[in-house]
Amino acid sequence: MSKYDRLDRFGVMDIDKEEYERKQAYVIKNCKCPSCPTFVPGDALTGYCFPSIGTSDNIKAEKDCICNTCPVYKEYELNHTFYCTRCSQVCQALKIEGAAAHGN
Repeated sequence: MSKYDRLDRFGVMDIDKEEYERKQAYVIKNCKCPSCPTFVPGDALTGYCFPSIGTSDNIKAEKDCICNTCPVYKEYELNHTFYCTRCSQVCQALKIEGAAAHGN
């Protein structure tokens, strides 16, 4: 097990609202989403890997993903891609864990 929990790599389940907002702002500030080939300028937020951001309303097609080059991805030891279209780290992890738990 890494220094972060398997599913909650951001550690948001055990922090208060102020810390959650600070961590979210950090992710948004440091993410590389705006320089990604898949990104569509004009999206309200970036940092799609973070649990509360959600997916893009504007991206209609996945192109090349640069998530694995992002400092946030590396710092929090994330392991999924295309957060902008597929959902956050926690969401994607739950989909995989849930499928595995059901024998799929």
